[in-house]
Amino acid sequence: MTALIMLLIFGILGVSYWLSSRLSTDMILTEAHRIKARNFAQAAIEKVKINICNQYNMNNHNLEYPSKYSTDRVDKEYNMTFADGEYEVVSVKPYEEANRTFYNVPHYSKGIRVGNYDIWEVVTRGLVKPTGVTAETRALIKVYRDHSVY
Repeated sequence: MTALIMLLIFGILGVSYWLSSRLSTDMILTEAHRIKARNFAQAAIEKVKINICNQYNMNNHNLEYPSKYSTDRVDKEYNMTFADGEYEVVSVKPYEEANRTFYNVPHYSKGIRVGNYDIWEVVTRGLVKPTGVTAETRALIKVYRDHSVY
C-alpha cells in the first residue's frame, strides 16, 4: 500500500514537472519567434533606408510607398520572403504632425539656412511563418538635403 501511494505521489510530481517544463519551453519558443519577427521588420526598415539613400543620391525625392505608379522592382524589394519568415513594407510617407508635413522643411544652422530636410515615416511588418507571429515597427527617418554655404 505504501509503495502504491509513493508511486502515485511520484507520478503526480513527474507529470507536473513535465507540464511546467513544456510550458516554459513553449514560452521560450514563442518569445524567440517574437524576436525573429521584430528582426524581420527591422530588416525591412534597413532596406528602406538603403533605398532612400540611393534615391536621394540620384536626386529623386518622391519616395512614397505604395506609389500611385507601378514599381515592380520596389515591390519585390519591399516584400521579401525567406525560408522561415517574411517582411513587408506597409508604407513610406512624409511624416505629418498636427496638420504639418515634414517634407522639404528649411534647415538652419546658427541662423543661416544651409538646406532642407525631410522626415519619412516608415511602417514595416515582419512575420514568422511556422507560428504566424507578426511584429510591426514604425520608424522616422530624417534626411538632410544640405548645400554648402561659404
